Amino acid sequence: MTAPLYEALMNYVKNQIIPFHMPGHKQGSTFPGEYLVNLAKIDLTEVPGLDNLHNPEGPILEAQKLAAKAFGARESFFLVNGTTSGIYAAMYAALNPDDKVLIMRNSHKSVYNGLVLTGAIPVYINPEIDYEDGIPMGVDINKLEEYLKKDESIKAVVMTYPNYYGFCSDITGISDIVHKYNKILIVDEAHGAHFPFSNNLPLSSIQAGADIVVQSVHKTLSSFTQSSILHLNSDRIDIDRLKYSLSLFQSTSPSYLLMSSLDLARDYMEKEGKKRLEKAIILANYARYEINTLGEIRCLGEEIVGSFGIVDFDRTKLTVSVKNLCITGPEAERFLRENFNIQVEVADTFNMLAMVTLADDKERVDLLIKGIKGLKNVKKDKKTAEEVAAYPDTPEIVLKPSEAVRQKTKLISLEEAEGRISADFIIPYPPGIPLICPGERIKKDMVKYINVLYNKGIKVLGLKNNNLLVCEI
Repeated sequence: MTAPLYEALMNYVKNQIIPFHMPGHKQGSTFPGEYLVNLAKIDLTEVPGLDNLHNPEGPILEAQKLAAKAFGARESFFLVNGTTSGIYAAMYAALNPDDKVLIMRNSHKSVYNGLVLTGAIPVYINPEIDYEDGIPMGVDINKLEEYLKKDESIKAVVMTYPNYYGFCSDITGISDIVHKYNKILIVDEAHGAHFPFSNNLPLSSIQAGADIVVQSVHKTLSSFTQSSILHLNSDRIDIDRLKYSLSLFQSTSPSYLLMSSLDLARDYMEKEGKKRLEKAIILANYARYEINTLGEIRCLGEEIVGSFGIVDFDRTKLTVSVKNLCITGPEAERFLRENFNIQVEVADTFNMLAMVTLADDKERVDLLIKGIKGLKNVKKDKKTAEEVAAYPDTPEIVLKPSEAVRQKTKLISLEEAEGRISADFIIPYPPGIPLICPGERIKKDMVKYINVLYNKGIKVLGLKNNNLLVCEI
C-alpha cells in the first residue's frame, strides 16, 4: 500500500500517543462500539428516509431540535464544514457590503475571512494583554461601550468566547451592552461547546443572550472533527437569510458521519456525558494543583480572573507556563512527545496547552503531571524570556480586506516589509489568530515580533521562507 496520509494516521495510532488535544472523544472512546464498526456502512447520501441537511424535514430536523433543547437555544443547525462555515454564515446573514462590524482583534482567521466574503468594514477592539504569559486575553466592557457609543453605524459585534486557552470575557456584560445599542452579537464559542452542560464551567453565551453562537462540538465534546453547530438565539437575525447563508457555505454533499456524530454527542451528554464532564473538571483541577506545586512551572487559572478583562476560565484547559524554566512551549511539547508519548494541543512561545475532556482518566492525567515535572531536565536557554517583544499594536487599515485580496501582489522579504500593505494573513499557528490582515500596513514592531516567533520555531502561516505577499500599490 502507498497511501501516505492513511499510513501516517495509522502510525500515530500504533504508537499509542496519549492525546491531550482535540477532538474531545480522544480516538473514539465515547462512541458506541457498533457505531465505530459500521462507520463505512453509514457513509451515505440523501436517500429516502435519511433527510436533507439543506431542507430538513425528517431525522435531521428532529436531531437539530433535540440539539437546540440540549444546548438551550431557540434553533440549532448542524455544520459539516466546521465552525468556520458557521462564522461565515452568521456574518453573511447579518452584514452587507460596507456595513461596519466591531471585532475582537484576537479573533480566529475565519472571522477575518468573513470580512473578505461580506465586504464589511472592520472596527477592531484590542484585547487586554497578559504580557507576562504572552496571551491576548479578554475585552474591557467599558471600552466596548465607548466604541458603540462613539460610532452608531456599527451594525454587529463579533466576539470570541472563550479564548483558545479557556479564559472568558464578561459575556453577560458584553451581551447587555451590545443589545443596549441595538446591535447584533455573534459569538465564536468554538472552544465552549461543553459550557451548557456543567455549573462548574463558565456561562455559555447562549445563556447570556447572544444572537448567534457557533460551537465546535468536536473540540471539547465528542463529535467528529469538522462537525459543529450554529445556534440561533433571537429575532434580530433574518432566519431565511441565515438558512440561505448556511447553504451557501456548506457542502451540497454533507457527511452523514459528521451529522450522526453530532447527534450522538448530544445524546451522550444527556445521558452519561454530564457525569463524565464533572469527572474531567475534577481531574483538571487536580492536575492544576499538582503542577502549581512545582515552583518554576505554572498552570494558569484563578489568579487571572479579575485581570485583563477576564471574569472566569475553563477548568478543563491546562495552560502550562514554562517561561521561568527558560525553555519555549515547542521545546516543552517536543519533550513530552519524545519522552512520555504525550501530545498536547498547542505550544506557543511561553506556554503549552493540554486539554482534559470527558474521555480522560486519572492514569492519563498522572502521566501528564509526571511529564511536566520532567521539564526541569530540559536544556535551558536564558535568552527565551528576553527576546520576546511586547504584543504588537493593531496595524493601520489602509484597504478593506475584501479590496486588498484583489490587488496585484509581489513577494518580498520580511526585512523589507515595513511600511508596505499586506496582501495576506500573517498567522502564528496554532492558535490561528492573525497578527496582520490583508489591507493593513506592516509596522516595525510587527516585523520584530514575527521574527522572534519564526526564530523560536513557532509556525507562522503567510511566511514563505521568511518572505510575504504585499500589495504592489
